Amino acid sequence: QGLGREVDLSFADFPSPRARSMFLRPWLPCSRACVARYGAAAGAARLQLRRKSTSGSVALGQTWRIAAVDISALLRRDDASGSRQAAKQLSDAFADTGLAYQFFEQGLDAKNAVNDGHGEGYGEKPYCYLEENGAQLLGDFSRPTDIVESLTYRGLSELEVQAQLPQSPAGLKEEMMEFNDSLAEMRRALEKTCELALGLEDGFLGATCLGGQESLRLAYYPNVPASHILDGQMRYGAHVDSFGLTVLSLDPASPGGLQVNIDNAWVDVPFVEGSVVLNVGALLSRWTNGRWQASVHRVLCNPGARLSIVSGAVRPRDDVLIEVFPSCRQPAGAPGGEGRGDFPPVLASDFYAERVAMHRPSYLQERGLSGQSVQQISDDIRNYRI
Repeated sequence: QGLGREVDLSFADFPSPRARSMFLRPWLPCSRACVARYGAAAGAARLQLRRKSTSGSVALGQTWRIAAVDISALLRRDDASGSRQAAKQLSDAFADTGLAYQFFEQGLDAKNAVNDGHGEGYGEKPYCYLEENGAQLLGDFSRPTDIVESLTYRGLSELEVQAQLPQSPAGLKEEMMEFNDSLAEMRRALEKTCELALGLEDGFLGATCLGGQESLRLAYYPNVPASHILDGQMRYGAHVDSFGLTVLSLDPASPGGLQVNIDNAWVDVPFVEGSVVLNVGALLSRWTNGRWQASVHRVLCNPGARLSIVSGAVRPRDDVLIEVFPSCRQPAGAPGGEGRGDFPPVLASDFYAERVAMHRPSYLQERGLSGQSVQQISDDIRNYRI
């Protein structure tokens, strides 16, 4: 209901946590991806929905089932104006990608200098040059390597990691640290929102994710002539993210190309000024027993260079055992008996390690897989069993 019109919903209209949870549950799972906007209207959650397009793709601005949500109320404490100012500063930080572009415009030797002392391959070293295959994160091993360079650091609050940040261009190191720090308040707000929506004890996710090492990733898509692009090659192949909630900042100068798959239709993700895109990842989908669906998305090979800034929220510590939330477990009266069909427990660090390895084009070779075993592991990946 409500498709085709704009709906204003105030959290003040839902007096109890249970009522708010009932309000949130229908929206978060079906949207899969949403645009979180820091607007001036603190206190309102704005959902904008459009009617389904009759074509297989939807033009920018014609958003279908991709909600634009004003989360400024979630950031508000006693000082609403102060929270709005903090949100604006975060938005400004998301939009300023000048120094990040300068890093990728350097020569290959200069970029590879940040890898000194690290291992080889995605997940082992900070900078990767055309060394990722996103489609493998959905069990598709038939696609060419993606056209992407990336710079990734995990645990930026640690002095050891800070010492490894790029020295060139000057100022990038400081901007990355400041950017990561600016996300702290929003991460706490998203943890609180998930607790409310999932009927969890207040502070559960805050404690579970305390000390969790969210990553900060710069994904640069170079401008490649169409004649150099292989058949089926993309900037990033169709995949789901691996962890909790992905927090993605689109390039204001070149935001196009990101699409999300909804009911077998590819939908362009709109660029909303002063916003970030939120995606549910595989771990959070598994944690909710599939109630919250991981967002299948891809990046097309559009003309021109493009830069995305990727971080996250609701990422538990490595030592946390991921067990389906009580509110998401299959009820005792369901066919098959109590708990039948629930995802089995998995240690967060084990899940992370396998998902990171899947990015590497050499994944099957590393695991010694071929023939029928490839089909089996593809099925396991698509169903989040690994």
